[in-house]
Amino acid sequence: MKKTKVRSRQKTYTYLQLVESVWRNGRPTHRVVANLGREDQVDPDQVDRLIRALAPYTGREVYALEDLELVGAREYGVVAVLEHLWQMLELGRILAGLAEGRSFGFDVEKAVRALVYARVVAPSSDRGVVRWLKGLALPEMAGLGLHHLYRALDFLAANKEKIEARLLVVLTQKLFADVSLVLFDTTSVYFEGEGPGELTAYGYSRDKRPDRPQFVLGLLTTRNGLPLAHLLLPGNTSDLTSLKQAVDLIYDKLPVGGLVLVCDRGMVSKDNLETLDRVGIRYIVGTRLRSLASRACLARAGRYREVEANLKVKEVWHEGRRYIVCFNPQEAERDRLEREGIIAHLEEELAKGVKSLLKGAARRYVCVREGRVELNRKAIAEDAHYDGKWVLLTTTDLPAQEVALAYKGLWRVERAFRTLKTPLEIRPVYHWNQSRVQGHVMVCVLAYLLERLLEEKLQEKGLAMSAEEAFSLLSSLKVAEVAVGNKTVRYFSRPTGEQEAILKALGLRTPPKLETCPSIVAK
Repeated sequence: MKKTKVRSRQKTYTYLQLVESVWRNGRPTHRVVANLGREDQVDPDQVDRLIRALAPYTGREVYALEDLELVGAREYGVVAVLEHLWQMLELGRILAGLAEGRSFGFDVEKAVRALVYARVVAPSSDRGVVRWLKGLALPEMAGLGLHHLYRALDFLAANKEKIEARLLVVLTQKLFADVSLVLFDTTSVYFEGEGPGELTAYGYSRDKRPDRPQFVLGLLTTRNGLPLAHLLLPGNTSDLTSLKQAVDLIYDKLPVGGLVLVCDRGMVSKDNLETLDRVGIRYIVGTRLRSLASRACLARAGRYREVEANLKVKEVWHEGRRYIVCFNPQEAERDRLEREGIIAHLEEELAKGVKSLLKGAARRYVCVREGRVELNRKAIAEDAHYDGKWVLLTTTDLPAQEVALAYKGLWRVERAFRTLKTPLEIRPVYHWNQSRVQGHVMVCVLAYLLERLLEEKLQEKGLAMSAEEAFSLLSSLKVAEVAVGNKTVRYFSRPTGEQEAILKALGLRTPPKLETCPSIVAK
């Protein structure tokens, strides 16, 4: 395009010409191809006709802005990561293999995937999952209905053991998860309504909901929190009984010979320890502080060795068994301050002559002498002896510091339970059919597995963030679908530095700006 200015009657006009460069008489010059008239009088329709006439020779298509229609904007960043993690765990192959030969009439693996993805990103009811799927860049999920999701839950319940067994192979042989040390703990999950009769019972509620029927969830994880297997038990099952069930689960699935089981003191009994010894499972377990063995170990002289700033340990042998006494100075200070606060309150109440102190939790620190209620100095001194301390029993030959750190790793199972309850929202449970409840729990455990695997991969690349933080960052990555003529063009939003770092840590490439050939848009 060439602009030529012409002055006429003290006014200056600009004319537009389409020119080409040519060589004439030994010098370059312009040859006019077309005169388009005055710049202020150019006919836009004439220009559009010219562009359309030339477009077939460019290999591109031409549309006016009014020809473009935004079909919708969907999430692609979260989907890309979830799909990658799903493939890493080979869950598609595992589920498809288990469904082979069965006439579902729909893709059951796709329905399970939808349930798990929704549980990670937008936990809700099964009806909510169907609505949520419409906002994802996963067109293959279209057509899934509520009845498909219900049948997928039944499928998961029926194949729980096989799924966990095949996942274990992927985790240990392909993702190299360390199962030499396994953590086990339990929690309770309550029902809204009556729940299925086989699982439903009233019992000790970790959720502080004794008014609700519940079931007990036991979880086995690796030392870094990857879930290996889970079990569902009636809501009144004690921790002592749950450990017996866990031993059976371990014996069926894991190489018992090189395994160390770590569990809390609530699961320790003589029978349980004898069972572990009989099947050859080594263990690290907490003991009750006021048991005879723990008292004997705490009374034994010996120097503590420092493991960390807030952890010291010493080894003690008692009646042929190996114990590790652990001491946390920071926890000891907290225990002391808490007890002093209780004592100060009791002294105030005693000065008023309040006799109700003999009831409730405070009664340990008060006693009756010669008809008078007074502080129990002996009990106070005894509790001070336990400040910041705990005692472990182990059949391993691991160094004392490793035993203590392994036991402290139980927080990973506790974190798993917190994540399963919030944000994955395993409870409250609204299903009344046992199979659906089992399927629902399996979905939640698989969702947690995806989250922990993501955190592991990010940590390997130096990105210290939770799965929740990563998915929150990725949620703004959208793909906009624009209908142009008889085709759809997909425009991908460009990732920020943080978003690109997450994708790069997982080996995912940033998608191109457009998924199809771009079009020239006539303005």
